[in-house]
Amino acid sequence: MSRLPGSREIAAFNAVATELSFRRAAERLAIDQSALSRRIRQLEETLGYPLLRRTTREVSLTPAGQIFHERTRLIPLEIERAAHAARIAAEGKRGQLRLAYMSFAAIEWMPQAVAAFSREFPDVELELRYLRTQGQKIELARNTIDAGFMLGPFSHPQFETVAVESEPLVAILPIDHRLAIRPLVTLEELAQYPMVLGSMAEWDSFRTFVMDVFAQAGQQIHVRHEASNAMGILGLVGSGQGVSVYSQGIERFQPRTIMTRPIADCPARIETVLAWNRAYRNPALLNFVRTVRRLIAERRGRAAPVMAR
Repeated sequence: MSRLPGSREIAAFNAVATELSFRRAAERLAIDQSALSRRIRQLEETLGYPLLRRTTREVSLTPAGQIFHERTRLIPLEIERAAHAARIAAEGKRGQLRLAYMSFAAIEWMPQAVAAFSREFPDVELELRYLRTQGQKIELARNTIDAGFMLGPFSHPQFETVAVESEPLVAILPIDHRLAIRPLVTLEELAQYPMVLGSMAEWDSFRTFVMDVFAQAGQQIHVRHEASNAMGILGLVGSGQGVSVYSQGIERFQPRTIMTRPIADCPARIETVLAWNRAYRNPALLNFVRTVRRLIAERRGRAAPVMAR
């Protein structure tokens, strides 16, 4: 067989094999019988063996024709299913999406975005990875993740970003700390106490940010303990091992052993952005970005003041 048979010839044969009549098969395909006969003859020549027995009274299948009919009669249905599945994938409604997130997005933004996206696109498989900000940038460049919630701001020609959240820093204090009874604290007051911060290995971007905040205020801090995750930081502070600073979002997940207080002289804010590589966009990713943008718009709408009438 020098070439594979064409779909038109296969469809013509299966119509005859089903109807066992050239006339009825031609009517079914809306072609004349001579064109139908040419297609069957071309198919048999391509295969190199007869598929049909033709007499003046009847049409029947050869043993080869029976097997060929059994194996090819569902091809149109499979093609339709394949086209439908491909269209769903092209629309970003099926496939895989690899998302990374850091601590500031773990409490609220990442789970909310995942929940909203999964409701609308339940057939997209989500792979979630916790990665520090610098690690996310590396993995985005390597195309091992599709998008990441990371510490901002972040500007690079290779990446696109959308600003997700901007929150002030708050002080984290043991519940019985003398500063905990104050409505506000200052950077100078916090610098007087040992601090608990995330380790440089996992929190390098945030550690640099915190050091800069205190340095710009003319304060030097002493780090007593380092923790690799937020729960470790909160646990150490709650047990009286020091004070810390974190984004305001921690107030929505505040253990009973700590208190949070606004920092009066700290204008710096923690920015969370969603970033993705311009070169590796897929339809599921674009749908996820749209979901995040919608959540941002909805939150801004709820936060907008109601005008008096």
